[in-house]
Amino acid sequence: MQKLSFMWAALAVSTGPVWADQIVPSDMAPTCVVSGDTVKQWFDTGSIAANGKVNAPKSVSFTSDYNNNPDDCDFYKWGAQMFLWLTSTDEGKHVLDGPGFFTVAPADSSKTREFIANTTTSTASLQLRSEKTNPMPGDDTGEFGQAGSSGVLMSQGKSLVYYGLAANDAYAYFLSGQKTSAPSLADKMTFPANDVDLDALKTYLAADWPDVKLLTGDQLAMELKTSWVEAKTLENPEDYIIVSGTIPNFVASEGNKVMKVDKDKPTKTVDLALTGMHVIGTVQNHPEFVWATFEHVTNVPDAPYYYLADDGTTTLNSYDSDHDFLFMARGDGMDGANTECMQAADGEIKANLTGVEGDESTVCDGGIVPSNTLRQYPWGSLANDTSSKTIANNTLLLSINHSVRSQLADGDVRRNYIQTGSVWTDTPSEYDAAPIPNQLANQALNLAGSTNLTNMTMETYTQGTNCFSCHALSPGTPNSFEPFGLSHIYSQLKPLEAAN
Repeated sequence: MQKLSFMWAALAVSTGPVWADQIVPSDMAPTCVVSGDTVKQWFDTGSIAANGKVNAPKSVSFTSDYNNNPDDCDFYKWGAQMFLWLTSTDEGKHVLDGPGFFTVAPADSSKTREFIANTTTSTASLQLRSEKTNPMPGDDTGEFGQAGSSGVLMSQGKSLVYYGLAANDAYAYFLSGQKTSAPSLADKMTFPANDVDLDALKTYLAADWPDVKLLTGDQLAMELKTSWVEAKTLENPEDYIIVSGTIPNFVASEGNKVMKVDKDKPTKTVDLALTGMHVIGTVQNHPEFVWATFEHVTNVPDAPYYYLADDGTTTLNSYDSDHDFLFMARGDGMDGANTECMQAADGEIKANLTGVEGDESTVCDGGIVPSNTLRQYPWGSLANDTSSKTIANNTLLLSINHSVRSQLADGDVRRNYIQTGSVWTDTPSEYDAAPIPNQLANQALNLAGSTNLTNMTMETYTQGTNCFSCHALSPGTPNSFEPFGLSHIYSQLKPLEAAN
């Protein structure tokens, strides 16, 4: 950082490594601030408490009025409260893997998926993820590799990165009614995005599921994508949100060029640390879904970016890797970062090879090893970009992160996570709802927020795109439920079996 000015120095965040807040500037202009009274109202008890339970934001009444020029900050506030709610504990479980959500099982050999009901005692089931555009048939290893590529990510502590996938109960029951042609839902062409849609879902439940009470109805349709590493590989696991989870038991072979699932012990149950999360949800008049992404503050360093400081000057935040990052070796440079050392192939993890067929040399020395990861598009924006739009968005995100994190109580582990961006679509005032992106022309459909948004733990090797590059509809298709369109799991999921 080339300039230091600490107008809010008294609010410095202390939980976690001290250096973590040296790499996230705190001298930004306060352009997206949540008042202290509002943060208190987020908490279930009405007062801020370390790791206390936070109420869910009501997506059905999200206040975005196009005629009054909606503020991007409203979307970032929605994401911030969502993350705090999802990582709250309720009856001993985090909300994100509690009864309000269903785990989405990996696709089986027929490329179908099932909802698995979470309980207050169930253990998270996590996998390594397959390429989204070409789902692999199910096998003992489940799905693995990264979205948009077959790359596999490993931390500097040599833990593979594992992924969870979930949908809320409103999504699950809506899908079930829509796929079984329930009268109130059969004609729907978009996911629930307003109170009328929610009422239609409740009408279906009253008829077919009279004993079911939605736990997350006001949050409309939601998907969650989470990423985790083995907690035992961390020097500071107390600085992470931890769950107990079952993961594939991969072991190395062939001189560390291949990893296979152990046939004698194919899975293991371990403590896992949260490294990243996509919060994906519809809100009022936004059937396209809002994507808000979060990461642990020590995941990776940023490429250089500009923001507006509190004294009105444009300030450069320089690249700095001289810290113990989870996915970047201390002191290493930007050159060579984001090299794909290994890929998923044929139910195995294989080191990338160089040269012609028969050449056994590997792209990364040592074969299957940690690589350096760099956030090439900090805050979902172009690096080194001095445009007013980029600087404004960078500043908004710095501001919302500092505002919320600085108000959380000492000892709240959620202070160690940052919202690295959110993306949604905007619309002219003559329309009632935001447009659903088109896969071939999504950049022309009024993308708003962090328009180059990627999560470093989930789209490491496909940076420079955004969530709507894949999660969008084919040209001319009005149906939100087309296979691998807006939701990549919708077409594969089997409906829940109704009670009558």
